[in-house]
Amino acid sequence: MRAWIEQLARLTESGTPAVLVTIAATRGSTPRAPGARMIVTAAGSQGSIGGGQLEQRAIALARGLLADAASTASLVRFPLGASVGQCCGGVVELVFEPVTGAARGWVAAACALAAADRPWGRRVALDGGATRVFDGDTVGAVFALAAQAERASSLLAGASDSAVLAAAFPATGADSLIDVCVPPELQLVLFGAGHVGRALAEVLGRLPLRVRWVDARAHEFPASVAANIERRCTDAPEAEVRDAPADAVFLVLTHSHALDFELVRAILERGDFRLCGLLGSQSKRARFEQRLHARGVAEHAIARLHCPLGVPGLAGKEPEVIAIAIAAEVLQLRGASLAARPAQRGSARAESHAQP
Repeated sequence: MRAWIEQLARLTESGTPAVLVTIAATRGSTPRAPGARMIVTAAGSQGSIGGGQLEQRAIALARGLLADAASTASLVRFPLGASVGQCCGGVVELVFEPVTGAARGWVAAACALAAADRPWGRRVALDGGATRVFDGDTVGAVFALAAQAERASSLLAGASDSAVLAAAFPATGADSLIDVCVPPELQLVLFGAGHVGRALAEVLGRLPLRVRWVDARAHEFPASVAANIERRCTDAPEAEVRDAPADAVFLVLTHSHALDFELVRAILERGDFRLCGLLGSQSKRARFEQRLHARGVAEHAIARLHCPLGVPGLAGKEPEVIAIAIAAEVLQLRGASLAARPAQRGSARAESHAQP
């Protein structure tokens, strides 16, 4: 959520003109859903609305607006088959929104809400009116005005597309783009900055989730990480279990089996997690089960330990392969809070990503 608005803030502060291109509506088969965004400057672009000829034409049109010093948001309809030559054949409507120094006010307001991890949105008038930013508490009222009240709750829950094209918005009489941004649904706590941890962090840094990455060894962290990853170098990683938000996803893959065990025990005893995942083999899981029983951890809690990690079918023990398998399984958790995960997996899958 933060990356695109923070990039706009940097551009407005530096006085660099840009055009924010947002998918406002789609019909039929399209490469991206409403809410996908791309920032275009004279020197380059960031983000994607789906690639291919659609994106190339959008970039060319945005740069034309930059050259003309345009200041008004506009809506352009692209039939993908007829005019763009893409085989998906649907229709995409794009809002082209010039962003200059005059946008500094709404960009700063949006950045403040994003930095506070609060849902927020904006209404972009397509008649030259000012862009308005609103917080999550106002979303329902804004959508009610746009005769789209039923969309508000699903947008805030991240369960549907994040933008809506509202015809003849009552406050202005003009067509408007209503664009809602919510914090990432999945909150991850990743323990371990070894080979697999570093490979996994690289993958997770490209996904719509937030990651707290924990290890006691400062030298194991890379010099820079993606904007959605927070590094925590601490000698008390168990405290990070206590401090994590409810419904978090915990991934335990440290350099120490003893530390793995203490972390898993703390997570299982906490209880209010979405996933307690442990990197390892079926034999490691069996050893942990025995020790957890000996420490008095309840059977129903032990059953929620998810080990081995990773979707089935991706054979290989390379860190990058394991990281992709784990990330794919994490993404399957979106949209539903699962009270329990399968206690075990099939032996063929277990050994494919097994760690002793």
